[in-house]
Formats: sequence, C-alpha cells, structure tokens
Amino acid sequence: MNQAQAEAFLFREVRLLDQRKFRDWRQLLTDDAIYWVPNGDADGDPQLHCSIVYATPSMVEDRLDRAESPFYWVGDPPIRSVHTVSNVLLERADGDSADIACNRVIYLYRENDQRRDQVLEVLPAQCEYRLQRHGDQWRIAHKKVALLNSDGLVPLLPPII
Repeated sequence: MNQAQAEAFLFREVRLLDQRKFRDWRQLLTDDAIYWVPNGDADGDPQLHCSIVYATPSMVEDRLDRAESPFYWVGDPPIRSVHTVSNVLLERADGDSADIACNRVIYLYRENDQRRDQVLEVLPAQCEYRLQRHGDQWRIAHKKVALLNSDGLVPLLPPII
C-alpha cells in the first residue's frame, strides 16, 4: 500500500458511511476486526474502561440489525452524515498490512429534529487503522475513532461513524 492507496481507501470508506451503506461498510472488516470508539482516554485499555463502541464483526452485525429494526427510535429521523478526512499518514506498510492515521471531522444532522438551537453536530476525531490485504482488497483489522469530545456530551450517533 502506498500513500495514494491509503487515501483512496479512507475516502471510499467514509463515502459508504455518508451514503448509509453500513452493510457494505461491514464487508470491509476482517473476520477478527475490532471497531473501537473510546470513551475518554483514547489510549486506555478498552478491556478495562468503558467505550462508546467496542465491537467485533458479530457485534457490528447486531448493531446493524437493531438499526434496521422499526423499533430503532434513535434512527427516526435518520442521522445523516458528512465525513471529511484529512492529514492521512501511512505510518507503516508491508506487503500484507498497513497502519494509517488520519484526522476526521464528522458532521451529523437529523432532519426535522426538534432541537432548533443546535441542529448540526460537529465531531472532530483522530482515527487509526490497521488494514490487512485479503486477495486484491484491503480490509479493516482495527479501526479506532478517538472523538475529541469523547469525555463530554456525545450526541446520538449513527450505527457506524
């Protein structure tokens, strides 16, 4: 993987999230992947501290099943998002794996939300990825989204950010 391939991977990933193609995003995960959104200390041990999300692929499947349920009140109205990715840094790469860091700003909006005083949520984050090559495709083995305000009030989130 080179820098351009790393950037292209991240741009495709966030496009899936912004298009709410969460099942397609799920296919980017390896079978033993970890998707982690720390709560508070981004360098803490997720086994010892609470997380906003700490999920294996089967837990991601559960999240998506719930999100597709008619009883998923958090998703009504749906939360729309725009992700911007910047400062992409390919930290390490060999033939079959790569570590990438980037900054991300996630804009969230709920159409017809009753909160007129703050209708657009802005979530800056630092992200870390470990990608693994599977055939001719790269997949996510580890994804950490460290929200800048993770120790503060975090708004309702879509199933995957």
